[in-house]
Amino acid sequence: MSRLRSIVRGTAGAALIVGYEIGAHRAVSTPGLEPLGLALVLAPALVLALGYAARSPRRAVLLPLVAMAAAGLWLARGTLVRHYEWGLFLEHVLFNGALGYLFGRTLMQGRVPLCTQFAALVRGNPLAPEIAAYTRRVTAAWTLFFALVVAVSTLLFATVPIETWSTFANYLTLPLAALMFVAEHACRRFALPGVRSSGMVASIRAYRRSTAGRPAAQR
Repeated sequence: MSRLRSIVRGTAGAALIVGYEIGAHRAVSTPGLEPLGLALVLAPALVLALGYAARSPRRAVLLPLVAMAAAGLWLARGTLVRHYEWGLFLEHVLFNGALGYLFGRTLMQGRVPLCTQFAALVRGNPLAPEIAAYTRRVTAAWTLFFALVVAVSTLLFATVPIETWSTFANYLTLPLAALMFVAEHACRRFALPGVRSSGMVASIRAYRRSTAGRPAAQR
C-alpha cells in the first residue's frame, strides 16, 4: 500500500510539473492568456506561504500577513499582468540558481559534497577514496549544470522573443536535467567499473530512512 501511495504521489507530482510547464508556455505564446501567466507565477509562492503559515506556531500573525499580501497582489494585478513574463523568468532562474547553490556550497573547504553525502547514505561511511573523489566531481558537474541553465536562461530572456525563451525554460530544462542523469550514470560505469551502481532511487530511499526518526526541527 505504501508503495502504491508513493507511485500515486510521484505520478501526481509529475503531472503537476508537466501541467505547469505547458500552461506557462501557452501563457507566453498565446495573446490574451497573460492572466494565466501571472497566476502561474504567484500561485506556487502563495500556496507555499499559506502552508508554512498554517503550520507555524505563529500562524495567528502569519496567516493575516499572507492574506494581506494576497490582497495587495490582487489590487496590483493590472500592473503585474503587463509584466508577468518577468515573474516567470525570475521563478526559473531563482529555482535553478537555488539548486546550483545547494550543490555548490557543499564544495567549500571543510564540507562534504552533496553527492558524497547521498553515496554515504547508501553505502555507509567511510567511502572508498575513489568513490569520494568521483562523487565530488559529480557535485561540481551538477553545480556547473545549474549555473549554465541560469546563464542560458538569462541570455535568451534578454536577446530573443519570449516564446523562444519559454521553449528553453519550460520544455528543455527538465529534459536536459534528465539527460544529465543518464550521462552521469554512463560515466559512472567507466569511472568506477568495479563498483555496483546504486542509482538515485536508492539514494532517495536512504535519505528518507535517515530522516524518518529525526525531529522535524532538526531536518
